[in-house]
Amino acid sequence: MSSCKKDPVDDLKSKMIGGWKYEKLIERDYSYTGKLLNEISFPTVNGEYYIFKQDGSAVQYMDRISNDTFKVTTENRFELNTGVVNSCRVESISNNTFVFTVEGTKIGTYGYVEFTHYLKR
Repeated sequence: MSSCKKDPVDDLKSKMIGGWKYEKLIERDYSYTGKLLNEISFPTVNGEYYIFKQDGSAVQYMDRISNDTFKVTTENRFELNTGVVNSCRVESISNNTFVFTVEGTKIGTYGYVEFTHYLKR
């Protein structure tokens, strides 16, 4: 008897699909060595959301509407194209919660910024 095992990339995408409401958004500023310099928590208001669709499109509403695209690359990473392709890592995902971090670009001796999105169904 053979078992059907779901592809990890397809599994992550299927978990992401649908509407998610914002709980909070956290910005973390780092030095080029990776030392945390500052953390800012942005409160969200009722009605702010992210919708990931089967066709790879995504809609974010947080003070304005942003039409994006996404592509799952591994079982815990995806790319989010907001006009610029951003690497994202999944911190956790379940039926009811989704936490992911948009990774900042590290350039030379400059610091970088990461944004962690906390979402719920």
